[in-house]
Amino acid sequence: MKITALLFLIVSFTIPIFSNVPLQKAIDNGIRINSEIQNNDLEARILEVDNKIKNSNRYFSISGSAGYLYRSEKIDIKLPDLEIGPGMSMSGLTIGGGTNNNYDLSISLHQPIFTGNALSGMVKINELQKILNLSKRSFLELMLSGRIKTVFLNHQLLISQSNSLITLDKKISNHLKKLEDLYEEDLVGKSQVLETRLKYREISLSKEEVENNIYILASTFMELTGYRIKNIEKEHKEIVEDPETSIELFVRNHPNLRILSDQKKIINISKKITRGKDLPQIGGFAEFHYGVPGFNFLGDEWTSYFQGGIEVKMKVFDWGRSRKENIINDYKIEKLSNQEQDLVRRTRMRLSELFNTLKSLKARIGTFDEMIAISIEESELKMMMFDEKQISNKDYLDSVLNVENLRSLKEKTSLQSDLIKVEINTMIGKKGEK
Repeated sequence: MKITALLFLIVSFTIPIFSNVPLQKAIDNGIRINSEIQNNDLEARILEVDNKIKNSNRYFSISGSAGYLYRSEKIDIKLPDLEIGPGMSMSGLTIGGGTNNNYDLSISLHQPIFTGNALSGMVKINELQKILNLSKRSFLELMLSGRIKTVFLNHQLLISQSNSLITLDKKISNHLKKLEDLYEEDLVGKSQVLETRLKYREISLSKEEVENNIYILASTFMELTGYRIKNIEKEHKEIVEDPETSIELFVRNHPNLRILSDQKKIINISKKITRGKDLPQIGGFAEFHYGVPGFNFLGDEWTSYFQGGIEVKMKVFDWGRSRKENIINDYKIEKLSNQEQDLVRRTRMRLSELFNTLKSLKARIGTFDEMIAISIEESELKMMMFDEKQISNKDYLDSVLNVENLRSLKEKTSLQSDLIKVEINTMIGKKGEK
């Protein structure tokens, strides 16, 4: 008994915890489990390692080598003939040396001294790519957050429609039973019963269609967040700023604009690197060799020697390649600037449309409240008139349907307003209130 009571207490306390999950918590979990965002995080790790590689390129590197060379001929040095006296000479000596089998073991160090800012420029590009990657993550989070909210609000809209259909179903069902009883007493015609029965079946079909759509959205929400949508707190109100503040937030915060800006910075650094390649490339080197023959090619013993110096390379002529590459880079920057301007222009226009629609929907909600009150009064009146046989059964059914249709339209308008607010916040780069 004690164990049973303990289990009951655990279930009693845990169910409320998991059945009142804030929507923002589900969004945060959706961000955590999203594969595209996970891959973006892996890209950030790749950039981190790549940054270490590019930083190390500025420092010295050490390499070793081993070589073997066979020569069929050895080195011979012939000395000139020596004049001993008049008419007398001695043939010059021939000195031979070296070896057929030559070996060389070496270790060398190379240190870049000046590269025209190419290496430091690559490090700066990598740093900007890391920042760009963060902006891309913010964009992915923003889009996912907006999608999850949209699924949640559409699900609420369908739940509202389902509840309306259930209410309508009960009313029509009760009315049908009443008509069937009256028909049994020959007080109404069969056509009225069939008419009502047909309307009842139409409502049943609509309920089934709505329930199927509810299931699809619930599955989508589960896939996106890892949470059951029925366990999410039902109250969620999206808060938006005024139009002027919204466009300011967009220009200042939206990840897409930051991405375009960072891409232009990367291209500008690439231009500097391209120009730097036309400058002298200077590097220092030091090498230690050990081999047969050594520095003395006439010898045939293992010897060692050291050499070091500075190497300068400079491009002399390449058909203006660097200049042409930077012309291309200028065009790329211009394209990004055009995209930036177009994005701001289209966003301004769309925000204006959305805020106007939002204002219109707010006015419509007030009108629906008045219409619902009138339609309820009308439906009650028509029920009495039908009982007194002053109106047809169809007129009464239409009045009942009109009440629920107006209620459904009001709820739909209210949720459409929230959906527009979600679109506005997504558009300006604001994830909404937590």
